[in-house]
Formats: sequence, C-alpha cells, structure tokens
Amino acid sequence: MRQLLIINADINKGENTAALIGAYKDGAEAAQCVVKELVIADLKFNPNKQFALPNTDTEPDLLQSINMLKWATHIAIFCPVYKDSINTRIKGFFDRIFMPDQVFISSAGRMDINFSGKTARIISILDEAAWDDWQKNQHPTYLAIKKGILEKRQIKPVHTSTIGHLYSLQNEYSKKWLQKLYSFGLKLI
Repeated sequence: MRQLLIINADINKGENTAALIGAYKDGAEAAQCVVKELVIADLKFNPNKQFALPNTDTEPDLLQSINMLKWATHIAIFCPVYKDSINTRIKGFFDRIFMPDQVFISSAGRMDINFSGKTARIISILDEAAWDDWQKNQHPTYLAIKKGILEKRQIKPVHTSTIGHLYSLQNEYSKKWLQKLYSFGLKLI
C-alpha cells in the first residue's frame, strides 16, 4: 500500500492551496493510499541553521517531520512561490531537514536521514508576478527544491508541476488543475 505525505508549504494556509491539496488527496484516497499531511506553518522550529552543539536536541516538530518523511513512500509538496522565490521559512524547513551536512540529535542519539527509495512531486503555485515572469522565460521555480534538496537525498524521481496564479477556484483554469491534481493523486506520479 502506498503511503503519501502531503507537505503544505503555504505559510498563509490559503483557500486555493487547500483546494489543490484536497484534489490530490482525494485522488490518492480513491486509489486506497494512506495519506498524512504536514503543514509547515504550524511547526515550531528555528529555520536558521545553528551550529551543532554536543547536547543540543533537534526541535520535536522537526523530529516528527523526519519520521513522517521516513514513513512516506511518496511526498507531494505544495509550494507557493512569491516574487520568484519560496518563503524563507519554507526554505529553512527544507534546509533543516534535507541538507546533507545537517546533524539530527534526538534523546536516542543520531537520526538516520536516508530518504532513498521515495518518490516526490513538487507543485509550484505562482503568484501573479512570478507567473508573468515564468511565462516569459519558463524559469523553473522548483529547481532549488528538486535538484538541490530532494535529489541529493536520493528521492527520485521528482515530478514537477507549475500552476499559474489562481484568481478564483471557479474558472476553467482552476478546474482543469483540480482535475489534473486528482488524477496525479490517483496515480501518485
């Protein structure tokens, strides 16, 4: 049975992101997938890398996030992009969890952070300015997460989708994406 972890990287926890996540989740549940959700905005952690001190414990929310990532066979990241980049708190989360030089210390000792054998999909949701820029030069907003973080941690393949600014969930563009995300969840690609 497939195990899906949905990471909501929308720090505003917006309605549009919630609808897109809901469509993906509905598709996955229709395919008998077990689904868990992780909302980065609800986590308590320091997004800045600190020097590893010998007796320093990693924040409980990050340890729980690592355990959820290790549980999952597929990871779906819904990541809004504002003015050409992701929010610094979201970047801090990815740095703290995935970067190779991170040291995770728990009360039981060092954590194993091997993520090989997992697959992922990054869904970039662009604001109006980022969408206009993307249409002009097709600049991949997800590249830092895909190449620099996930693939370095042996999470492969990493599929990507770029969604333009959603003005309303009722227009044809939004409905097309809701249906497409449902089918991605159904197939977990």
